Amino acid sequence: MRILIVEDQPELRQLLRRQVEALGFSADEATNRRDGLAMLFGDSEIGVVILDLGLPPKADDSEEGLIFLKTVQAKNSLAKIIVLTGQSSPVVTLRAIEQGAFDYLEKPVDRQALHYALQRAILFCDTHATMRESSKVSLHLVADAATEITTKTLREQPMQKLIIALLEKNNFNVSATARELQMSREHLYYYLKKYKIQRPKKDGV
Repeated sequence: MRILIVEDQPELRQLLRRQVEALGFSADEATNRRDGLAMLFGDSEIGVVILDLGLPPKADDSEEGLIFLKTVQAKNSLAKIIVLTGQSSPVVTLRAIEQGAFDYLEKPVDRQALHYALQRAILFCDTHATMRESSKVSLHLVADAATEITTKTLREQPMQKLIIALLEKNNFNVSATARELQMSREHLYYYLKKYKIQRPKKDGV
């Protein structure tokens, strides 16, 4: 399996490539959405994409990256997309997750976090590929049910990760976290209940 890095900044792209190769994976590179999609759909060995949401010709916003995600989702690709986000862009991260991002990493990218994200993405990618290759009808039925459950889990895990990270950053201030996500407090409370996220108890309480 190969890793595709879609990043327009040469320094960051080369850094990511070195990190990916140091972890034992082979890497390909693209600098824009069109080339990245062409490489992904033209090479069946690419299973994971590391995608910077800010790509030319609009590198200052996330439009190109989000279009990339929508296209991959529309093609029902097995590829898992790990998006790179800025520390001050929770709303963009949320939109990426809603468009099918498998996971997200904040810049500057931590090597251990990258390693974990890649291992997890490859595990899920291999599992989906194995289920699709099954030729027995009974296994197809099981695979369809399992795929539905797994897809739901994939959508929920990065969302849960994002909410917990922002809550910790804001000392579990629900109002501040809701403002960063540009959602109502009621909407955020829905997610807290859904994911069973509770404010940590203080010592002695």
